[in-house]
Amino acid sequence: MYRFLIIEDEPDMATELRGHLDRYAKVHGLDFDITWVRTAFEFVESKVKYDLVFMDIGLPGINGMEAAQLLRAYDDETLIIFVTNLSQYAVKGYEVGALDFVVKPVSYHNLSMRLDRAMRILGRREGKSICITTKFGARIIPISTLIYIEVHGHNLDYHLTDEKEPVELRGSLAQLEEELDPSLFVRISNSCLVNADHIRTVDGPTMRMSSGDELVISRTKRKAALEALADYYGGNR
Repeated sequence: MYRFLIIEDEPDMATELRGHLDRYAKVHGLDFDITWVRTAFEFVESKVKYDLVFMDIGLPGINGMEAAQLLRAYDDETLIIFVTNLSQYAVKGYEVGALDFVVKPVSYHNLSMRLDRAMRILGRREGKSICITTKFGARIIPISTLIYIEVHGHNLDYHLTDEKEPVELRGSLAQLEEELDPSLFVRISNSCLVNADHIRTVDGPTMRMSSGDELVISRTKRKAALEALADYYGGNR
């Protein structure tokens, strides 16, 4: 079961959106647990964990953009889709790691395309992990917490969402790459492999991750990396 939250101050809009979600779940044989709240304040105060949040921007009190910024202070994983008539805020939405946005009035067709992408990401996250061996023994790392891996001397540094410092282990990046989903993990240089779910922006040769780290895409890997990301975000794999 996937937990979804609708933050919408207009009851009619919330009802319409919920109807689209129920229709999508029925068509695709999925089970959605859907909660609706009228204000972002209720969401921020509760700190309940959801898989996907449909966030209106023009909310009373704390607006949707401010709520998303507060969420990202402690949660990099929850997917956000802005549902709004303020399309000029789309670029700012990506600054807080929003997955997408859809303009009101919301049609089932437009929403279902966004949901297709969201469900691909949630499906990849669900129940997937890798096992690494540290000096303290075996450790299970959920794929969703793995931001990127880079070569450091003869070792690999695993950068994780729940660790301030990278976990350093002896290993081969090429061998690790074979174990990971090639549609999710993209090689951006000879020494770095990134999790596409944690990419926040790509600006020229620079890529910013959910951790705030800025990584450089090498000239030799740039074309292949951008093609892989286009396939991933476009859902062609």
